[in-house]
Amino acid sequence: MFDLRIMYVVIAATLLFVAIPFEEASGHSVLEAADPVDGEQLEETIDTIELYFSTKIENGSTLYLTNEEGQELQPSAIDIEDDEMKATFKDVLESGTYRVNWKIIGSDGHLIEDGYSFSILGTEDSKIQKGVNQNENNINTETNDAGQNNTDYGVGNEPNDQSSGSKNTTGEQTDTVNDRVSLSTVIIILLVVIGTIFAIWLFTDKRKK
Repeated sequence: MFDLRIMYVVIAATLLFVAIPFEEASGHSVLEAADPVDGEQLEETIDTIELYFSTKIENGSTLYLTNEEGQELQPSAIDIEDDEMKATFKDVLESGTYRVNWKIIGSDGHLIEDGYSFSILGTEDSKIQKGVNQNENNINTETNDAGQNNTDYGVGNEPNDQSSGSKNTTGEQTDTVNDRVSLSTVIIILLVVIGTIFAIWLFTDKRKK
């Protein structure tokens, strides 16, 4: 008769083998928030960068900036506290586009590095950007007024309804894909367990004969 103890050992080993990669992946630190944020356009100069991660980060974590000319700007001081890293620069940053290049040591000991960009607008750039924003606000106001006037004829709400429907459809498609991936993973695990048990059963049965 097939030994149930072998089956239990095989199942436990398979589940352990599958669980280890998920545990390692979940322990990695990821960037959760930043000041300034990715893609932000600042109207005033700054001299500090603050990053917040999903787990505690260790000493030795660092960051530096790269300007539009490709020059590296090193901070004069870096303070690390729990899941936060704050970099302070000796001089305020001039107008331009910068890339934040960060490298951290997560709580699990893994080295992780990534980056993002932000911009500081000059005086003229700031005025131009304000003018663009003002024009966009005026256009939006005129569009909203036109839509409100057409509400009685059932016209004003159609674009919003279509937009909402598109967003809902996208969200439903994403959920469906995630569900399919999870179901596929479970099926693969079960097939591996069943196949392993069947192979051991055949091997044990042949030895008894």
